[in-house]
Amino acid sequence: MSNVLITGAARGIGYQLAKQYAEVGDRVYATYRNEATAGPLRELAQASGGALTLHHMDVGDSASVQACAAELADVPIDVLLNNAGVFGGLETQTFQNMDYDNWAFEFNVMAMGPFRVVQNFLPHVLAGEQRKIVTNTSQVAAHAYDHMIGYSYASAKAALNRLMTALATELADENVIVTLMHPGWVKTEMAGDVADIEPHESATGVRQVIAGLTQADSGKFLKWTGDIHPW
Repeated sequence: MSNVLITGAARGIGYQLAKQYAEVGDRVYATYRNEATAGPLRELAQASGGALTLHHMDVGDSASVQACAAELADVPIDVLLNNAGVFGGLETQTFQNMDYDNWAFEFNVMAMGPFRVVQNFLPHVLAGEQRKIVTNTSQVAAHAYDHMIGYSYASAKAALNRLMTALATELADENVIVTLMHPGWVKTEMAGDVADIEPHESATGVRQVIAGLTQADSGKFLKWTGDIHPW
């Protein structure tokens, strides 16, 4: 059994990851930001027999992250899965129409947020056996991605990638595996039905890749299929 902490677990990929980890017998600490959207996750927890518990944490707020880390102070974490994300919509993050407040919000949540989480939960990870930190990112963060992008979202994810590769280097002596994960273009509330795969397909692939991670994978940008994502 592994102890798994998942941020942004109330819906989409995070919900499916929490569900699947609990179903295979792992102990899941699922975090959520908004009580209004946490109903399905709460039902999942109630039906889990204690395998899954809910914990409030807003990764965009330092005090909230610190409080959650304190709440789980004695819990060793084998897999820390940064999944929480936001998206302000394409129409307000174009060259012609940029919502700078939303840009700052997305950057805070998706670049600074995972950094906060790692900073505060590193003692938990070091107390775990697997010492894996996996961060769900996006293909739009890569220079190799040649399609139209939302500037706010893409730049936040690109910054996230650089932060995590730097942490992979810094934490190498601690035998911590820090890996970036493109979970696929998933049919979530964020992407809609035009995306490629279902959340449960993404979560299954992500879990399989995480299970096989070794120190040699630290700093890599992987796909949910296990392939290397081009940068």
